[in-house]
Amino acid sequence: MNRILALCMSPDQGGLELYFLKLVKYYRLKLNQNIHVACSEDSYISNQISDDKIICKSKSFIKNIFILRKYINDNDIDAIHVSWAKDLFLSVLLKKLSKKPIKLIFYRQMKLSRPKKDIYHKFIYRNIDHFLVITKKLYNESCIHLPIDSSKIHLLTYGIEKPSENLIVAKEKFFNQSQLDTSVFTIGVFSRIEEQKGQHLVLQAINKSNHDIQLCVIGHCMKHEYKNRLIEDIQLYKLNQKVKFIDFVNMPMTYMPCFDLVVLPTYEETFGLIVVEAMLMKVPVIGSNAGGVPEIIINKHNGLLFETKNYDDLQKKIDQMIEDVQLRQKIIHNGYEHSIKYYDYDNHFNKLEKIINQ
Repeated sequence: MNRILALCMSPDQGGLELYFLKLVKYYRLKLNQNIHVACSEDSYISNQISDDKIICKSKSFIKNIFILRKYINDNDIDAIHVSWAKDLFLSVLLKKLSKKPIKLIFYRQMKLSRPKKDIYHKFIYRNIDHFLVITKKLYNESCIHLPIDSSKIHLLTYGIEKPSENLIVAKEKFFNQSQLDTSVFTIGVFSRIEEQKGQHLVLQAINKSNHDIQLCVIGHCMKHEYKNRLIEDIQLYKLNQKVKFIDFVNMPMTYMPCFDLVVLPTYEETFGLIVVEAMLMKVPVIGSNAGGVPEIIINKHNGLLFETKNYDDLQKKIDQMIEDVQLRQKIIHNGYEHSIKYYDYDNHFNKLEKIINQ
């Protein structure tokens, strides 16, 4: 059994950080392993984990090296699991400075923006023992653009855990609190509020549609200028009573059954976790035909794909989902079966454990 240090200095609260917390929870509760945690002070992760953690200073890189090196040696750590790419340099130095050989595992959940074969990245990637990627597209890109042996690259899709029934949010109560009408077709969009997430496309599609539609955007605001633009559009389209903003929630899946449709309108999502989560919660989905989303959605089988950045096409797909009840029921059924078959929670972590123990 490996003693693992899960390291993530990210200050954010999004899909990457939620996965990190699930990783820690699974190892501690399901595998009964005392996984150690290294995180940044006052971060979302540090606030969610109460024990067996080492807190690092967000602006003290050198000091963090000494703090973490001592922690690794004192706790006889065998492997470092890295989630955030910005932590790779720190992790490689810790591996080099450890008293004994330790493994370095990096789970890449974001797309590759460019080839990385310079001296710096060669140094980084030659010290990674297992490079895990979330989609087939990312696997192929990594083989081409990264200075790492393909034998070290492993495809590891997400594993999704369905929340217990007692945690599911009551639609009527939630809609009353949010001043939404339970009788109106309602779309849920779960993502950070920034332009590349495409919330404006959904607004434009709703404005063009002849159907009565409500929209609920759930996520942390990253760009206030962009949110102000969305509010201006809402006023221009006279949708003031039809659109609601809800801040980041810890368990988005518990809210999904409140909606008639979940839309992922992002320009390019590396994976598309929200899509699989909605499928598992038996909610129909529409996603942008880019990034890893087409690996999840089979068009007209378990969801609908729309042309990226094209709100006209999105509007047509939304109308199709509203008007074709038979198609919607087919998508709900097939989406649920697909999520169970390919994104099983236990299978994901069992595969991760096997990779680490190689």
